[in-house]
Amino acid sequence: MNTIAERLAAWAEAEEARFLGRLEDEEPCRRWIADYWRIVGDAAGRPAYLHVDGRTTDANGDRWAWSAAFIGAGMWAATRGAPWFAYCEWHCTYVRDAIARAGAGGDQPYRAVPIGALPLRRGDIVVQWRVGIGDGAPDRPITFERALAVDLFTSHGDIVVRAGPESAEIIGGNLADTVMRRRLALDGTGRLHDATQARGHWFALIRFDG
Repeated sequence: MNTIAERLAAWAEAEEARFLGRLEDEEPCRRWIADYWRIVGDAAGRPAYLHVDGRTTDANGDRWAWSAAFIGAGMWAATRGAPWFAYCEWHCTYVRDAIARAGAGGDQPYRAVPIGALPLRRGDIVVQWRVGIGDGAPDRPITFERALAVDLFTSHGDIVVRAGPESAEIIGGNLADTVMRRRLALDGTGRLHDATQARGHWFALIRFDG
């Protein structure tokens, strides 16, 4: 099946196999992360991204989080350079765009739904809010309904590579400083209702057409 979703999932699996658990500041992983940033920087028109790699640090000495760049690079590969994806260093940028597209109706290349609305399938992106910037605080979590009202919030997206009724496997970047696969428990119908994550909860599912 030669769809955006299938190409995205296959890309994520290939990146997992390429990294082999090696860390962001190691060679050649550092250069591969630089490639993610170059792709996203070119697509988003953000030249500042073009000088970032797996060792780049901010003013506090923390390395740049590259999980959204991972998603953006995967989308660039899966869509063959389509300009409609909201490339950015923040997951919330493409999440908010996907929610807005769902609200607009009509033909859309991708759209978001509440996390438990549909069974997960290969090539979806699942998104969780993270404690940090914006309203992503323990007592005020980001929800699907509130996401458009918050301009900037901390979140994380992973690519679904396997899904069944009881469980799913997802791959994301910048997890323990590498590309990592995780397992999610589902509800028996393929839906994700888990809200027990220590650093946040899952609130959005992004699906691609075509």
